[in-house]
Amino acid sequence: MTTTLLIYFCLAIRLHAESFNTSTTSTPFSLEGEYSKISTTCFSSRDYELLSGDFIRHTYARLFSSTLLEYSAVTIGLAELRKALAFGPVRPWTHYKYEEPTKQELESATSLEEYYNLIEPTTPIQSLDSLFFFEKNIHI
Repeated sequence: MTTTLLIYFCLAIRLHAESFNTSTTSTPFSLEGEYSKISTTCFSSRDYELLSGDFIRHTYARLFSSTLLEYSAVTIGLAELRKALAFGPVRPWTHYKYEEPTKQELESATSLEEYYNLIEPTTPIQSLDSLFFFEKNIHI
């Protein structure tokens, strides 16, 4: 039975192979063009140094700034989500709560915004317990 099924499968592939157009036209690859795209869209070490306020250089500036960019994007996303839901602005930082809200806390929420405030995704970096940033570094 398995052999018969395999034969039918192979025949079906063979019969329908011509109906698929496998020819592709590729555009000529230009190394200079790709390099130009990369150099205009990627941050240079100097860009990272400027983001850090010219306080640290090269590798350390890249480490600091890439983390700053990541959490800034998260904060902007949360602000946009809150705006789309017609909630208030992003809340000020508090101490990080490692435990999830209890069922009782969730059930006692009197509004959708209050419920969302309980479950809004945050990380230790986005709290007063952050060892990496101050709130002013990434708060909108």
